[in-house]
Amino acid sequence: MLFEAAVEMYWADKSKRLRGNTLEGYASAIRRHLMPAWEGREIDEIAHDEVQAWVDGLPSYGAAAKAYKTFRQIYRWTIRKAQLRIWDVTQGIELPPAPVVRRDTLTAAEERETLRGIVGQAWEAVVLLEAALGLRRCEACGVDWSDIDWRTGWVHIQRGAHWVGGKVVEYATKTKLSDRWLRLPRFALARLRQIRGSRRSGRVRGDLAPHQIAGAFRRFCRRMRLPWVPLTCLRHSWATISLEAGAAIEDVSVALGHSTVDTCIQHYLQSFRTVVRRAGACYEAALAA
Repeated sequence: MLFEAAVEMYWADKSKRLRGNTLEGYASAIRRHLMPAWEGREIDEIAHDEVQAWVDGLPSYGAAAKAYKTFRQIYRWTIRKAQLRIWDVTQGIELPPAPVVRRDTLTAAEERETLRGIVGQAWEAVVLLEAALGLRRCEACGVDWSDIDWRTGWVHIQRGAHWVGGKVVEYATKTKLSDRWLRLPRFALARLRQIRGSRRSGRVRGDLAPHQIAGAFRRFCRRMRLPWVPLTCLRHSWATISLEAGAAIEDVSVALGHSTVDTCIQHYLQSFRTVVRRAGACYEAALAA
């Protein structure tokens, strides 16, 4: 079976099951990396060393990881679907070392200045929700005014808004644990009451798409010389500020909607100093007692 035929079969099957934004990511990897390398090749003739050489030749860790994982999915799916009796050449493939990524974050003082500086902007509510609750960008854009309990400040995070195929599409949250209730700090709840006015329902983002809000936020902060990080990094800022203020990493992980604490440690704990300092202080207090 030719590789392109396998891709066509895989796509026809997965298009019925996967989200549009997930499919767009796969389509990009197939178009940019898989087809140039494997089009015209028979699946059962692809060798392990060829796959390793292909992975080694990809331009970055991100490209290599995405391209290889997409190739592996298609390859293994084809083996199962076509009941091919061949050795799985994707076994033992080594990806390049993952780079250490340090996300830009705002300090508490910087975030306070930025939130005060964006008052009155059409997209203020989305930025405020993401900053105050540590939401993913899609989650903040998916919040409806009716999701907020205006008496207690609890917010039900239950959907995400994505830009797919030239339009905004909404899906359920990324994982089951991402469907969660979070509580707004009092300053955020008070400001959201002012923004809401007489509205009782409707998406907080209005008619704006997620990428439009991100772009408007960046341009406004630069023009007004406000502290700024990309919209997605407000989530990292929330985690960093909370941890440095003494929050337990397990609690932060739950609030972020992670499946495991490891995810929080790997991607959101910018510095271990805060956690280590607390542990050391507990040890010192125990010995001094």
